Amino acid sequence: MSKQARRRLPNRAARRNDTLAALAVAAASCIDQPESTFAALTVDRLARQAGISRASFYLYFEDKAELVRAWNGDLDEQVNTVLAQWWPTKPPYPSALRRMLGQLANLYRENRAVLTAIQEMTPHDPLLRQARADSFADKCAALDRHIARGQHDGWCPDSLQPAMTAAWVISMLERVLQHVIPNCHDATSLLDTGADIVWRTLYQP
Repeated sequence: MSKQARRRLPNRAARRNDTLAALAVAAASCIDQPESTFAALTVDRLARQAGISRASFYLYFEDKAELVRAWNGDLDEQVNTVLAQWWPTKPPYPSALRRMLGQLANLYRENRAVLTAIQEMTPHDPLLRQARADSFADKCAALDRHIARGQHDGWCPDSLQPAMTAAWVISMLERVLQHVIPNCHDATSLLDTGADIVWRTLYQP
């Protein structure tokens, strides 16, 4: 979006969100170059690539760490929107579970540069680390409740320990979706296998 168009957005939050998206596109362009890392990317270069001034960057973000935390929050919100199809339901059909994993895979692929920045910055930013830990805990708690409800209603095996099973399943999905899928040219078989593992673990009698 041009500077003039951005100025016409209705409020500061909308302008910030537009700037956040523009910086994500810019980061993808910069990081895609050989031997480039987000850590080595300067604010000047990132802002210039996004078509905004350095002053505009600092109008919305204190530093790159705050930018990455904002990216993380935005990505997490999108992931939770997809997962919200799963938590409230009775056991989904295997095809619905596979479709949901496909949506998550596409989301992480589309945000590969953002994900790279998040992964690079996490060891160095306690606030980002805490946000990611809280997000993981929330997902585990939601799946824990889903499993417990399934056991009560008879569609999850009684032998499962809900909290431990949820932690293992969420850990597996996050690891594969965030670290393996984005770099796969064709992840069809991988996603098919993942959906089958989750289905057999949670719902097969």
